Amino acid sequence: MAVDELAPDRYRGPDFVSKRRWIVRLRIEAVALGLVVLAAVPYIALKLSWLNGASIGVEDRTALTELHGTRMVVGNNVTIVLELSAIGLALALASAWGRRVPAWIMLGLGAGATGLLAPVLLGLPLGSVVQLAVEGDVRTGGMDHLRPWVFATVYGGFGLMAVGIAVLASRHAVARWSAVLDRSPDPPPAWVVVAGGLGLVPFGAAMLWWGTFGPGEGGPQAMDALVQRTTLVVTGLMALGGFVAPLVREISGRRPRLTWLSIWLGCTTAAVQSPAQVLLADGGHPTTAVVLTAVLAVPGGALYGLSMLRATTRPPRPSTGVATAPLPQPCTSRAAASGRCGSRRDRRTRRAP
Repeated sequence: MAVDELAPDRYRGPDFVSKRRWIVRLRIEAVALGLVVLAAVPYIALKLSWLNGASIGVEDRTALTELHGTRMVVGNNVTIVLELSAIGLALALASAWGRRVPAWIMLGLGAGATGLLAPVLLGLPLGSVVQLAVEGDVRTGGMDHLRPWVFATVYGGFGLMAVGIAVLASRHAVARWSAVLDRSPDPPPAWVVVAGGLGLVPFGAAMLWWGTFGPGEGGPQAMDALVQRTTLVVTGLMALGGFVAPLVREISGRRPRLTWLSIWLGCTTAAVQSPAQVLLADGGHPTTAVVLTAVLAVPGGALYGLSMLRATTRPPRPSTGVATAPLPQPCTSRAAASGRCGSRRDRRTRRAP
């Protein structure tokens, strides 16, 4: 079978430059898919071992008792499902059949993956460098009960998975929705700006405040380490950037793809990270401020992003370019008697002998 017959549809036709170029693209997608699987398998194996009563990676009995509690058991099952969903998403993004999956499914899975992984990918490496330079180590509060290799496996896996999905998602989006990405987002109406502002701005400002000055008593607890606070700062910047990007026409008009990327990162991060902070709160007790920001950020971020996407992708109303004549007015008996009914030509005809 020829290589041309194996190539996905997006690499055929006049845009198909050479077999070598297609092979390079195929290898890139295979490597990205391999990163996702490589990141997920150790994580799933670790969680399955904990669910079956193992104590691997746990250093004390207190943490072991909490690990086998109801809250952690439910959380471990949910995270296994999320990891399997990430593998399914990566397979769809890397395959030709993935373009036949309804857009709302791909966007929903992609939004969940972006919201959970983008702060890890962008904030964790930077935060690790900052904390290593300032304090000489990268330890956080949670490392007191688990072995260091557990954190390397979990968060290193998140980073690899984020890279793999980012590569696959960008290629899928360009191949499937390039017409949308190359078009500047339409300016959102006032009510969308208000709704998005109520959701994204308080969340972004709170993340910046807690990341810069510490969570204190109102922010997400047990997030005092510099690496964690740096991640909060990055999360806040993404949320605020997603809100501001489409409003600055100098940016959105010249860099439409950068604008869409900012909107996507900001809206998905706010809509996903805010409830994640509630569900993953230290001891299962989120603070009031964390809950309030989540209540605003979830609908605000989702509405802001979806409204601009819908406005930009809505087909324009058909226009014939022909002026429409006004509708004729009803003719009364008095107007008929005086000869004022009908068109001007009809009136001249009636007056002619």
